[in-house]
Amino acid sequence: MPSRFLVLLAALCLACSVRAEVANGQTVPPFETRLLDGKTVSAQALKGKTVLVVFWATWCPICQRELPVLEALYARYRDKGFEILALSVDADAFTLEEFWKDHDYSFPVAMRAEAHAQIFNPGKAIPSLYLIDRKGVLRFSHVGELKEDVLKAQLLPLL
Repeated sequence: MPSRFLVLLAALCLACSVRAEVANGQTVPPFETRLLDGKTVSAQALKGKTVLVVFWATWCPICQRELPVLEALYARYRDKGFEILALSVDADAFTLEEFWKDHDYSFPVAMRAEAHAQIFNPGKAIPSLYLIDRKGVLRFSHVGELKEDVLKAQLLPLL
């Protein structure tokens, strides 16, 4: 009898340690993000906005091609309540800072934090994109290269 209890206890412990990845159609738990410039973007600041969370890296060629597209979308739709959080998976902030200085992107950038990984669980595949509606519900997620027209088709109805 004690061995069944230990097996059950071990199973419960494993179940509790699994990351709670949010799925399409689910509300995204509130999270805060400390940006590269030291400012913090709170969950409250994102409330009522359509938010695209992007996991990317400076060394990723697909990411490098997509960043200018994201910048153009941000410039065009920011006034309509569109926000981007670019979360770098780079190993160090210095690399990210140097990359960001060399480019003229205006959307917020940060290093990925454990809280981000627990909510979105992007794994090792990048880019990983998560589109959240104004009510905080995840409406679209995608891993890998994404064509601009596909992203716009998902984004525009949410603005």
